[in-house]
Amino acid sequence: ELGLLTDLALFHINSNRFCGTVPHKFIKLKLMLELDLSNNWFTGKFLEVILKLPLLKFLDLRFNEFEGTIPKERFDKDLDVIFINHNRFRFNLPDNFGNSHVYVIVLANNKFHGCMPASLGKTTGLEEIILMNNGFRSCSPEKFGGLKILTVFYVSVNRLLGTLPEQIGGNGESSTA
Repeated sequence: ELGLLTDLALFHINSNRFCGTVPHKFIKLKLMLELDLSNNWFTGKFLEVILKLPLLKFLDLRFNEFEGTIPKERFDKDLDVIFINHNRFRFNLPDNFGNSHVYVIVLANNKFHGCMPASLGKTTGLEEIILMNNGFRSCSPEKFGGLKILTVFYVSVNRLLGTLPEQIGGNGESSTA
């Protein structure tokens, strides 16, 4: 039983055929640093148990069938990397989206919608952001100007409009736009 492996720090079970929901017993894995459940057939809502993993830095849930919303509290966690692309998440990003000190965030190919929150521009350590193929709107594109070290900015197939700020990526030179 996984709940008995309380010293488990890295859990990578990607690219298998695991299915169903993720066991709530993960809540006992207080030393978990990396959780990779990608490329499986997991279903259900966002894993609330992730909010209870105090040391988690790497989260990879891509290519599954997770759905619904992600609790606002998730974006107050101090993760380094978040991959939740290719699922069925559907909601507006919360105002605290930029509170995490994340370096890489990939939300592509879901059903996110609404405006990009102003807090996105405060994510000063963000190096890569991939939000393609969602329903995002940019209600004020100047918020991207705070992304000083951005190297990848991939937001194709959304409903963004307006003018990109010259200061995006520091000098207006992001490597992918």
